[in-house]
Amino acid sequence: MPHVHGTPSDGFFAAWLGEPSAGQRAAIGAQLDQVRGALVAAWPEGPPREAAYWAELARCVPDDVDDAGLADALARVSAVELHLAFCCRHGDAPALGRFERGYMAAQAGAIARIDANPAFVDEVLQRVRMKLLVADDGDPPKLAHYTGKGPLQTWLRVVAVREALTLLASQRRDVEVSDEELLALDAGGTGPEAALLQQQYRAEFRAALEEALAGLEPAERNLLRLHYLHGLTIDELGRLLDVHRSSAARRIVKCRENLLAATRRALFARVAVGRAEFDQLMALVASRWDLSIERFLGATAEP
Repeated sequence: MPHVHGTPSDGFFAAWLGEPSAGQRAAIGAQLDQVRGALVAAWPEGPPREAAYWAELARCVPDDVDDAGLADALARVSAVELHLAFCCRHGDAPALGRFERGYMAAQAGAIARIDANPAFVDEVLQRVRMKLLVADDGDPPKLAHYTGKGPLQTWLRVVAVREALTLLASQRRDVEVSDEELLALDAGGTGPEAALLQQQYRAEFRAALEEALAGLEPAERNLLRLHYLHGLTIDELGRLLDVHRSSAARRIVKCRENLLAATRRALFARVAVGRAEFDQLMALVASRWDLSIERFLGATAEP
């Protein structure tokens, strides 16, 4: 194994601006030794760029962490994946190969959920590679924004899907998405179903849903997009939000219910139907609500 000048603590504290006590330094040193053990396990031939990595680890500790909370903060960092991202940014060939095989290849499925055309998937992957690994007008590569908070795979999926949505929006900017696709409703029904599929109700439903979505809190809109468009599971959302999976599930349910209630209010103000017929209409909407959300968000994706 290549010789490493100094210790992990030396490199880390050279970049850390705090001044921990002797006891805190001992605890942090033990935590850093665990990180190095994980790096060696991941790279038995010797972790690349190890000497420079400890300053990177110090840089990625959240600004609001004080000396007393430093050891706990380090324990929450995905340190091995942060090291991989750091090496990739600096062009280390073995790291780039590992990143391509273990991370980039896995994003094809998430991108295909937006557009399964192989040419589209390849184009998005190439765009993501360029943004992640190539500096742009003096700005560092986007991979520098990964700070080890949460799994790298989840972070990368968000980047890839956002890029896919950006490309899709540019391709469809002048293409009007059909109302049938937005509503995802069958045309063969009777009563409220037939009325909803008339032009006036398609347009009013779309306007009501757009108004309701705009009325949500930004965090609620982002959560719906992460779940319905980016395909993040409840477990992945929990890790991304740093909450228990049950809390993430409750947030999704609440956002979904808030959007439905707001759409109901906005639609009722737009359509000239009786209460009973309107209730039947909303029952139909509610029965296809998840699909309507997914289709509408996809058609009105914000880059």
